[in-house]
Amino acid sequence: MKRIVALVAAACLLMTGVTIGVLMRPAYAPSPAVAVGPAVADDSNEAAVRAASPAYSAFLQDEAAMSEEPALDFSEVNGVGLSDAKEQVVTEIGIPQSAQRDELLPEQTAWTYPGMEVGFTGGSVEYVSVPAGEGRIELESGSLPISLEGWTEAFGQPMFTADDGVGYVDERGFAAKLFLDPLSGELVSIDFFWSSPQQ
Repeated sequence: MKRIVALVAAACLLMTGVTIGVLMRPAYAPSPAVAVGPAVADDSNEAAVRAASPAYSAFLQDEAAMSEEPALDFSEVNGVGLSDAKEQVVTEIGIPQSAQRDELLPEQTAWTYPGMEVGFTGGSVEYVSVPAGEGRIELESGSLPISLEGWTEAFGQPMFTADDGVGYVDERGFAAKLFLDPLSGELVSIDFFWSSPQQ
């Protein structure tokens, strides 16, 4: 019985060691089969690589052209990350000019900075609002004008329409809503927040 237990324990240790060895190997390290490889040069592989070169070059050119288009990335607005805590906001952009607690929802506060308002729920950023008169806005994907035309030119037609404005949502679920005056259609502000499943 002791031998069986010892044998099982040794087998478990061996499997654990192998598993750790496999997991600890860097992803970029070649597998042993690739490292050994064929000892003799294979002319057919070289010919295939030469034939694929124009196709590969075209792929790289297409990829470069695609990367020139601005990507939707609303994770950071004017230095404030939408997943930041209050402490991070103070570290990044300083102490606010004023802070106001919501009367109905005491866990919500709004900090006013030059050119923007940062809203918090508890200790985390809930939204960032930039008024239309600011001119430009700094996003993770670059600088954009604060105008409906500028956004349409950069990102195409809005992804959603609401009674009070239009908006875009990036791949990670961050949304930018351009609030429009219902009478004039002029831009009032751009708010950035986590989009909800209802939108």
